[in-house]
Amino acid sequence: MEQDVLQVDEGERISGEGELGVTLLVDIEQIGFVSVRSEPGGAMSPLHLHTQHAECFFVLEGELTFRLEDRELRASAGTWVFVPPAVVHTFAVAGDTRAHFLDIHVPSCGFGNFVRGLQAARSEDELREVRAAFDQQPAPEYATGDPGLVTVRRGGGAGGVGSTEPPKSAGAGFAGAEAGYGETMAGRTDDRRATLLVDTDELTVTEFFYGPGERGARPHVHHRHADGFLVVEGELTVAVGSGSLRAAAGTLVILPPDVVHGFDNDSAESALFY
Repeated sequence: MEQDVLQVDEGERISGEGELGVTLLVDIEQIGFVSVRSEPGGAMSPLHLHTQHAECFFVLEGELTFRLEDRELRASAGTWVFVPPAVVHTFAVAGDTRAHFLDIHVPSCGFGNFVRGLQAARSEDELREVRAAFDQQPAPEYATGDPGLVTVRRGGGAGGVGSTEPPKSAGAGFAGAEAGYGETMAGRTDDRRATLLVDTDELTVTEFFYGPGERGARPHVHHRHADGFLVVEGELTVAVGSGSLRAAAGTLVILPPDVVHGFDNDSAESALFY
């Protein structure tokens, strides 16, 4: 299978017109992505849980509110929110400005068909059927997932990318959840930093800062999981098989299992990517 390379608003348009709407970016067995641009006060999904997969959000612009079983939290731009299986949750755009965020499901569990089905449904009964087919279940009377297991991590920090500062409260509305800055991995220098933000069975998210000319992983392959890069600043060179591609800021690269790949910063500018 070949890699998927696209801008974060390219892909299959599911709903919306102009700048607002939902775009399906990736839908492979291992992972599903949508890019969402929404006004405040948009429709909120009912409280629900997933038993067979996890859900993760990355806020690019604006702010989201997450409602869990017993608490609420807010996530601003640059924040990752990971919701494990069996944890009751829903979310909405907060504040008075538009939000742009990525909604990620791991594994995909047919996520593409789910978002298409939501758009095509014409009744509440049809919506219930679409949700049930996708492993989205209404919140039970007695939930089994601990909302304390939700991971909230900000990219960077007051000390810069790769900050080792302890987690801090993200302010009013976080109700027991804290947005930490992750765990800086060994080998940190002024030109090369890696910060582990999310590390679970379903998904690992690491923030990388590479200075100009920094070399990354040599060509390698994963047999049992997919790999991906989201470039937020600068440019990354991704080796794929016998060729390579340049991924500028705003580019998402997804590499399915068994695709040989590596990456470097060949540019004259620093690169920030996940």
